[in-house]
Amino acid sequence: MPRKRSRPFNKNDVKFVFENYSEMTASQIAEELGISKFQVSKIVSELRARGVDLPKKTAKRPNPVDEFLKEANIPIKKKSDTKKKK
Repeated sequence: MPRKRSRPFNKNDVKFVFENYSEMTASQIAEELGISKFQVSKIVSELRARGVDLPKKTAKRPNPVDEFLKEANIPIKKKSDTKKKK
Protein backbone atom coordinates (compact mmCIF):
# COMPACT_ATOMS: atom_id res chain seq x y z
CA MET A 1 0.00 0.00 0.00
CA PRO A 2 1.50 3.37 -0.94
CA ARG A 3 2.19 5.87 1.79
CA LYS A 4 -0.04 8.93 2.01
CA ARG A 5 1.93 12.06 1.21
CA SER A 6 1.25 15.29 3.05
CA ARG A 7 1.37 18.69 1.49
CA PRO A 8 4.07 21.17 2.56
CA PHE A 9 3.00 23.42 5.43
CA ASN A 10 2.65 27.17 4.91
CA LYS A 11 2.43 30.39 6.93
CA ASN A 12 -1.28 29.92 7.70
CA ASP A 13 -0.57 26.43 9.05
CA VAL A 14 2.11 27.82 11.38
CA LYS A 15 -0.35 30.47 12.61
CA PHE A 16 -3.03 27.81 13.24
CA VAL A 17 -0.59 25.60 15.16
CA PHE A 18 0.61 28.59 17.23
CA GLU A 19 -2.96 29.59 18.15
CA ASN A 20 -4.37 26.11 18.84
CA TYR A 21 -1.46 24.00 20.08
CA SER A 22 -2.41 24.06 23.75
CA GLU A 23 -6.11 23.20 23.19
CA MET A 24 -5.77 20.50 20.51
CA THR A 25 -3.72 17.34 20.10
CA ALA A 26 -1.18 17.08 17.29
CA SER A 27 -3.42 14.52 15.59
CA GLN A 28 -6.40 16.87 15.67
CA ILE A 29 -4.34 19.75 14.27
CA ALA A 30 -2.87 17.52 11.55
CA GLU A 31 -6.29 16.26 10.54
CA GLU A 32 -7.75 19.77 10.46
CA LEU A 33 -4.94 21.18 8.33
CA GLY A 34 -4.31 18.14 6.13
CA ILE A 35 -0.68 17.79 7.16
CA SER A 36 1.08 15.03 9.10
CA LYS A 37 1.62 14.85 12.88
CA PHE A 38 5.34 14.96 12.16
CA GLN A 39 4.92 18.30 10.41
CA VAL A 40 2.95 19.66 13.39
CA SER A 41 5.72 18.63 15.79
CA LYS A 42 8.32 20.10 13.41
CA ILE A 43 6.48 23.44 13.40
CA VAL A 44 6.35 23.39 17.21
CA SER A 45 10.03 22.53 17.58
CA GLU A 46 11.06 25.23 15.10
CA LEU A 47 8.95 27.82 16.93
CA ARG A 48 10.52 26.84 20.26
CA ALA A 49 14.02 26.92 18.72
CA ARG A 50 13.37 30.50 17.67
CA GLY A 51 12.42 31.50 21.22
CA VAL A 52 8.62 31.43 20.95
CA ASP A 53 7.06 30.50 24.28
CA LEU A 54 4.30 28.02 23.45
CA PRO A 55 2.03 27.15 26.37
CA LYS A 56 2.03 23.61 27.73
CA LYS A 57 -0.56 21.26 26.34
CA THR A 58 -3.89 21.09 28.08
CA ALA A 59 -5.45 18.71 25.54
CA LYS A 60 -4.33 15.13 25.80
CA ARG A 61 -5.59 11.96 24.23
CA PRO A 62 -7.88 10.23 26.72
CA ASN A 63 -6.79 6.82 27.98
CA PRO A 64 -9.08 4.24 26.32
CA VAL A 65 -8.75 1.85 29.30
CA ASP A 66 -9.96 4.52 31.73
CA GLU A 67 -12.87 5.37 29.40
CA PHE A 68 -13.91 1.70 29.27
CA LEU A 69 -13.76 1.36 33.05
CA LYS A 70 -15.90 4.48 33.51
CA GLU A 71 -18.51 3.19 31.03
CA ALA A 72 -18.60 -0.19 32.74
CA ASN A 73 -18.83 1.42 36.21
CA ILE A 74 -15.73 -0.41 37.40
CA PRO A 75 -13.79 1.43 40.12
CA ILE A 76 -10.37 2.65 39.05
CA LYS A 77 -7.49 2.03 41.44
CA LYS A 78 -4.66 4.51 41.68
CA LYS A 79 -1.26 3.34 40.47
CA SER A 80 0.17 3.74 43.96
CA ASP A 81 -2.47 1.29 45.28
CA THR A 82 -1.31 -1.49 42.96
CA LYS A 83 2.42 -1.39 43.85
CA LYS A 84 3.79 -3.80 46.44
CA LYS A 85 5.15 -2.22 49.55
CA LYS A 86 8.47 -3.47 50.91
